[in-house]
Amino acid sequence: MNSLTLSPKFIDTLTQILVNDLPGFEGQQVMMPAGRPVIMPELSEFKNLKPAAVLIALFEANGTEWRFPLIQRVEDGLAHSGQIALPGGRLEVGETVEMAALREAEEEIGLDSSSVTVIGNLSPLPIPVSGFLVHPVVGVLTHEPIWRPQRGEVETVFTVSVSDLMDEAKRATEVRHFREQPFTVPYFHFEPYKVWGATAMILSEFDHLLQRLTTLI
Repeated sequence: MNSLTLSPKFIDTLTQILVNDLPGFEGQQVMMPAGRPVIMPELSEFKNLKPAAVLIALFEANGTEWRFPLIQRVEDGLAHSGQIALPGGRLEVGETVEMAALREAEEEIGLDSSSVTVIGNLSPLPIPVSGFLVHPVVGVLTHEPIWRPQRGEVETVFTVSVSDLMDEAKRATEVRHFREQPFTVPYFHFEPYKVWGATAMILSEFDHLLQRLTTLI
């Protein structure tokens, strides 16, 4: 059992790192697919992206480990059809990224936003193919919820442990074809699901934070 997940200092120390010491692109690029365009904050394209937010919702499962939910989107033929993702979506007028992440999680997986304490944000991640700038929000739940997948949007909800995210054995690469061109794509393998693309890059930065935590608590 991973000692990190049992430490009473886990959330307090994670909160401090989220405020003071984000890995940024260094953490994201570890799981970046080959050939993916890179848009850095200083470029004008970065500023033209539409804001969106996703939620990493940590909860303590059975008093033994920290976990968070991921969703599998329905197969609908759209851009992200059938893919694994964090709950989230675009911002509505007047919303902060935190408000949007909580609202989308409530809509997509039935999460009661009043049970979530936001402890910080990861680095924004540009997604050139869809024109969004995704802001990952990290929150802590008061208890393990009952998941209610949104009909027509979410096929299923499953959870991943922090220790599995940190496990190097859960990572692999495969060749995928985009526009008839082969690209090497890294992914997390949380049996039976493969997590790749933007979600994997976000989780890669989160993993970097968790690895740093092991040296602090």
